Amino acid sequence: MDLNLVRLHISLAPQAVSGIAPLLTGMGAGFEEALRTVCCVHQNQSCHTCPASGTCVAPALIARQLSQDPELVRRYQKPGLPFVFYAHSGIADRDSLLGLNLLGTACGHFPLFLKALNQFTNQATCIGLVACDYQNIAVQLDHLRPETADNLPVLAVSDLLAQYSHRFSCCKRIRLDLLSPLRLTRDGHELTRMEPDFFIRSLLRRISSLAVYYGGGVDQKLFRHLAQCATSVSLVRQLPSKTVGSHLRGVTGCYELAGPFEELGPFLALGEQVHLGKGAAFGMGAFAVTVIG
Repeated sequence: MDLNLVRLHISLAPQAVSGIAPLLTGMGAGFEEALRTVCCVHQNQSCHTCPASGTCVAPALIARQLSQDPELVRRYQKPGLPFVFYAHSGIADRDSLLGLNLLGTACGHFPLFLKALNQFTNQATCIGLVACDYQNIAVQLDHLRPETADNLPVLAVSDLLAQYSHRFSCCKRIRLDLLSPLRLTRDGHELTRMEPDFFIRSLLRRISSLAVYYGGGVDQKLFRHLAQCATSVSLVRQLPSKTVGSHLRGVTGCYELAGPFEELGPFLALGEQVHLGKGAAFGMGAFAVTVIG
């Protein structure tokens, strides 16, 4: 599986904390427009018809352009965005951190995301910036001159999967915590309860789609096998949830699942970085996986 990942933690200026709320509640249109503004050389022009589309980075970041391959379009339909915002340790005080994961082609353009945050909040938003390496150790970056950073840890998803595999050795049961509301649609209807097999197959589809559109692709035979494995996953019971209630629509809660997680577990762990469902790029569909047996 060929896809890169950059994991950023952005220290927020106190006055900017309230302004980033939409980035964590599924409402990202304003940020997408801000990102377009800092990228574009021809304003008020569609990415699909812009004469600079061959050199501008905006299409690769926000245009969700369909593949020219009709088979890929049939399989994945419209691609997701190559970035994910999430709340890191809560957004509540002057030490608040905003998480931002960049995927594939977006990894090399992280300074644009900082500029877009300033544009989005109409003020200086970032007062500190770190990126996490494979051991989750924070690497300090210069937030004032991010374009000069030469120590940015760029993680290979294939290496992360190999690392996660040790965590799920012989694993048959997991705890799945939905950290923010999950909105998945099946047969035209939004789910109102956890359906483990559909959850996992949807996640596999999202991961493979991101790799196809923003990386070097995936082993389709492997993903078909994993999707088949997902059909044997069962819901054992719903557990007391650690997360507080939300006014947002979607499935929440904590669940114990049983199944072949020695194979599926590493991809679920990877899924923690990309979220799932509607609004996944903007805080929705976040989850955590814990091995319990």
